[in-house]
Amino acid sequence: MARNSIIFLVMILSCWHVKASFACRYTVRDVAFVDLGDVPYRLFVFADKANESEAGELEASVSRIAEEVLLDANAVIEFVDTAPEIDHPALKYATKVKHFPAVVAVGPEEETLILKEGLSKDASTAVDELSQLCQAFVASPARQEMFAHLLGVHSVILVVDGTIAASNEATHAMIQQTIPQVEQSLEFLPKPIKEPPHVVHLTAQAAAEEKVLLWALGMDPNPTEATRVALLFGRGRKLGPILRFPEDPHRRLIRSLAVVGQDCECGLDRRWMQGPMVPHRWATSDEKVAIEQLGFDPGNPLVKAEIDRILTRGPGSDGGRDAELEDALKIAPALSYQEIALDDLVTEETSPESEAVASPAAPVNDGTEENLTAVVSQPSNAKRQRPPSVPAERVEQTGEEQGISPPGNWSYLFLIGSALVVVTIGLWILLRNGEGSA
Repeated sequence: MARNSIIFLVMILSCWHVKASFACRYTVRDVAFVDLGDVPYRLFVFADKANESEAGELEASVSRIAEEVLLDANAVIEFVDTAPEIDHPALKYATKVKHFPAVVAVGPEEETLILKEGLSKDASTAVDELSQLCQAFVASPARQEMFAHLLGVHSVILVVDGTIAASNEATHAMIQQTIPQVEQSLEFLPKPIKEPPHVVHLTAQAAAEEKVLLWALGMDPNPTEATRVALLFGRGRKLGPILRFPEDPHRRLIRSLAVVGQDCECGLDRRWMQGPMVPHRWATSDEKVAIEQLGFDPGNPLVKAEIDRILTRGPGSDGGRDAELEDALKIAPALSYQEIALDDLVTEETSPESEAVASPAAPVNDGTEENLTAVVSQPSNAKRQRPPSVPAERVEQTGEEQGISPPGNWSYLFLIGSALVVVTIGLWILLRNGEGSA
């Protein structure tokens, strides 16, 4: 009897470990530090070796620059002979170049940026120009500030000023109001994060010097009326679409930030974890610091294999980027429940300009920012209740209230079922032994 009782207790205690066996040891932020064979940026040096006297020097310098300047960077460089008889496949990226020699950057999705056309006719000067261009491609003041904080903070919020001063001021005020709300939630995340988001601010003048960074994030390097906000996390990965204020409502910023701390095997759209990395260097010293901060080695092949398995399953694993993510923001895909206000959706579709960013003097409350802590920190199986302040005509339905199991809850259903089975078996053993004793 005593022996069977011990077995029963062991079986009951084992139930408490079922959830742990199904939980992912990585968060979305963790995944953003792992390089899963991301396509590198490519730098092409276009010159005609037959007609350009400096072309030979440029070609010879490419190998040296690759070893010295682009070492540990997510960028590669190649010399391309523009002679007609060569017909190099990379020439399709130089169709808009008017003056050669030229340097053209190509991004992971085939987007192009002319870094320089018409290099100096002096060979040594042209080589120096090429070296400086490559250095500026993988490093800049804004990126140095970003990577000085990314390992320790929740995320980096890059704010690029527009041409309307009032919009800039209102956006900065909104972000400063949001950061403390994120900070309050950090200790409740699946893996607590020490520091809140860090803000990197680019004035119009500073933005002009960050052409490569803005291009890599999908922004127009030229000034725009809207104040633009890009979110980055992990190893300089872009998080979601570019936000534009005052056109975008505040809740889009909140919901994007809520993605960072989520469990990587929840019902989250996988595209949130696979945004492009900005051009940067990632040396061995950076990898060592990452291991200490994260508690795992993001460069370990076993870690990469496990995360690759996670990314190839679940919603959004087939690719696609900003267009789909823009729509996904309306229903907060990172959360285990869906919060849909019908009047908000109608407002967004009919008059998107009606939702403006709050000004410092009169902040606008769209009904979601005060709930940021609950949004970010709520476990995926927690019951979502309607806040008492929400009017009756605003419809907020959760997957549980609709009778639909929320994405990612299969593991918890399995946990409950397993527990019931174990308890039933245990009780049956106890009753059987009791009958035997009688």
